[in-house]
Amino acid sequence: MSSSSKALKKKHRKINGILALILMVITVVAVIAMIINIFRVGTRSTASVDTENTNSLSTDTQRDMSNDLYEIGNNPTEYEKECFQKLTDALKSGTKEQQAEALVYAFVSDYFTWTNKDGNYEVGGLQYIYSNKYVSFEEWSRYNYYQDMDLYISQYGRDNLPAVSSITTDVETFKAPDFTVNTVDPAETYDCYQVQVSWTYNMGAKVPKENFVNDMRFQVIDHDGRMEIAEFYDMDSVNAWEAANSVTSTEGQEG
Repeated sequence: MSSSSKALKKKHRKINGILALILMVITVVAVIAMIINIFRVGTRSTASVDTENTNSLSTDTQRDMSNDLYEIGNNPTEYEKECFQKLTDALKSGTKEQQAEALVYAFVSDYFTWTNKDGNYEVGGLQYIYSNKYVSFEEWSRYNYYQDMDLYISQYGRDNLPAVSSITTDVETFKAPDFTVNTVDPAETYDCYQVQVSWTYNMGAKVPKENFVNDMRFQVIDHDGRMEIAEFYDMDSVNAWEAANSVTSTEGQEG
């Protein structure tokens, strides 16, 4: 064999040795990468389980934001969550009076809070309204109490708009005379509970507070086992009506 052939074979062996070494290094790197990935996946899985357990604990602590009859509205404030939990608890073990009162709390905290609404089309608390008045009440709200919401959002910023921060029961909730719905044929009559509450807001200093109502009287009916708000009035209107009827009643007695 010539010296050139021997040199060529030696060169090939050298190249093969280098390639084998490179292949070995790649294999080692791949194995290390695989081990690292397995470790990361395992860590991530453990973290995921921990997160799920934490979320589960949080859910247990705060309780579910839904029950058999209602579910909390979109983007609820912390106070809305408290009121909804009050409603869920009342449904489980409360009296009819307590259920009616808790329902009003849930409604007020949602309907009169604007910081979590995107516009006047997003009316809060509709699920708590008597089902036969749902559509008409939603339309009324858009063109009455909610009519300036878009303007307020652009003028003051949504975060500065009213958010209900506390609610107080001003008169003990009681069983009122039965409520008759005359807008359906035949008319329907339901057990009724009167709830009277007032509330406070958090809102920006520049927002005109006098434009927002903060006390009302509600008529809540037991609509086949589901509490619903049939009517409500602001207390200025209630007091004016009661004063007028009291005078009329007095005059009638004097005559």
